[in-house]
Amino acid sequence: MGKLKNLRIIALSLLICALLLGGCKAGSSAEMVEATPQSPSAALPLDLEVKGSVFEVVQGGYSFEAPAGSDVSITASGALISALDSSLLFSLNGINAMSNEKSDEEILDTLLTSLFSGEQSSYKQSELISSSVEGYEGAAYDFTGKFLGSQVEGRALVIKPEAKRYVSIIGMALVEEKPDLWKTTGKDAFNYLLSRYQILPAEALASAELCPISPNANYGFYPDEAVKVGGGLLSGPLRERAYLDNLLGSNGEPVTYVWVRSVETPDSIVDEYTLTVGEKTITLYLDQYSFGIINAPRGLGCMGAFPISEP
Repeated sequence: MGKLKNLRIIALSLLICALLLGGCKAGSSAEMVEATPQSPSAALPLDLEVKGSVFEVVQGGYSFEAPAGSDVSITASGALISALDSSLLFSLNGINAMSNEKSDEEILDTLLTSLFSGEQSSYKQSELISSSVEGYEGAAYDFTGKFLGSQVEGRALVIKPEAKRYVSIIGMALVEEKPDLWKTTGKDAFNYLLSRYQILPAEALASAELCPISPNANYGFYPDEAVKVGGGLLSGPLRERAYLDNLLGSNGEPVTYVWVRSVETPDSIVDEYTLTVGEKTITLYLDQYSFGIINAPRGLGCMGAFPISEP
């Protein structure tokens, strides 16, 4: 379990590096980022038959639906979806304005090279596969290989809606203990994501307010002024995490958080979190049972537009 968690964290770091189209190298001493504790939620089996949780990642130019039973981490323009104790990993990324125009095949090669840049990592790719999303043509590879010593199998896809814009989906299964995991479950999960994936129109990206700050000084700081992320029992915990992961300090400092308790109000039950920004701690309240305007609280900033919309 610990190895799977570490692989997931390293995968996220490498996939973010790949997103930047740079060559981040990962050795055996790759820097680890501790996962942030949050409110406990019951482990659910992956369910591809019911509606999942929808997120809109403006910085990456796409929206997606995470299947029920999966976990989601969103950082700026990238999202990592994990399922089945992190034995299935899906990275969704995008760049809205590349500095240099690249072909979809060039971007694919850069993404996979960055992903498999660590020690005990190598891969073989299939012939180029034609693919499309919402009428936009793109390219994909199936791949097999070793990721930090673990056998993996998966698919990487890149779509270019505009000359200097791309979106990508990389799906990967750890197949050492379950050799057929990608074939029996991973491909179906990849197709689930693809069938519900949307490329945001250019006008929506241009008009988005990247970090709206609440005009209400009490917003989020009291139980009856909780941030209303919505989603209910199924999607609410993921939406709370997506909100909190997008926050920054007022000067761009990183924010960590821990779930403290549930608090009953006259209208709802809200979650209390303790946020740490440098040496300062802040108490914040989130409501997963109601949805309202999503802003950053006074005194905090954010990485960009919040990736949650009305459920």
